Amino acid sequence: MKKTFLAMIISLFAFTSAFATLSIVTSIPPLGYLLQQLTGNTVKIEVLLGPGDNPHNYSLTPQQVIKISKANIFVSLGLQEDVWISKKVVAINPNVKIIQSTEGMTQFLIGANGNYNPHVWLDVKLYEMMCINIYHELTIFMPKDDKILSENFAKFILKLEYLNNEIKKEMIPFHGRDFIAQHPAWNYFARAYGLGKEFSLENDSGQAITPKEYKSILDSMKRYNINSIIGDPVTPSKIARSLAAESGTRIVEINPVYLFNYFDLMKNIAKKFTEALR
Repeated sequence: MKKTFLAMIISLFAFTSAFATLSIVTSIPPLGYLLQQLTGNTVKIEVLLGPGDNPHNYSLTPQQVIKISKANIFVSLGLQEDVWISKKVVAINPNVKIIQSTEGMTQFLIGANGNYNPHVWLDVKLYEMMCINIYHELTIFMPKDDKILSENFAKFILKLEYLNNEIKKEMIPFHGRDFIAQHPAWNYFARAYGLGKEFSLENDSGQAITPKEYKSILDSMKRYNINSIIGDPVTPSKIARSLAAESGTRIVEINPVYLFNYFDLMKNIAKKFTEALR
């Protein structure tokens, strides 16, 4: 009787283990949305930074630490922006498998080695490349779900292609148009969709520009008839407000990770740029 009961317990444990849901942790909403589209309801996904969170002053919550400790996979942006998160995830869970979404993409990145601009997802074609990287790794780690993954991948890529073409058409009237931005976040978007030079009010390290650089940007605004500043609703800037007041221009607020749904995010960004550059 005892042996039979023990056998039942072992069988039950084996059954529940076989059908345990895979757990994936990722850093930012664009990656979370990508994972959601690829896996459907087959895995649990935890996005550490919510839409609108500031990665420069964010701290993990106790609940997130617990979820990281139980995670099977961590999907990282793979750039400097994610280093602090990656280190904490590995420290909490040394056995977690890491997928770097920008693996092999350095030739397409903007900036210097080790200090690339992290806002890669703002170019839809580069976001597609991240999707390919993640899909390939997931098929290795989730071979039983290969059919679901491949079907979802194909549908998602087609939708992204359509989105990319939509944004390209929307940006045609603004080809070559220079713009002022609070953060140096928009180089990928500008390059992908034919915009001009981004004059940023911060350097790559997030520090405010010098008075000399400020004067140069103010002169450029007058010279090139720039009548808007791309601001950020999450981290309002004194220097942006000062420049807007001195130049008699307006601030159009856009955040690169403000919405979880990637399609809504990119459509909103294109709409806001149209407003700012009009």
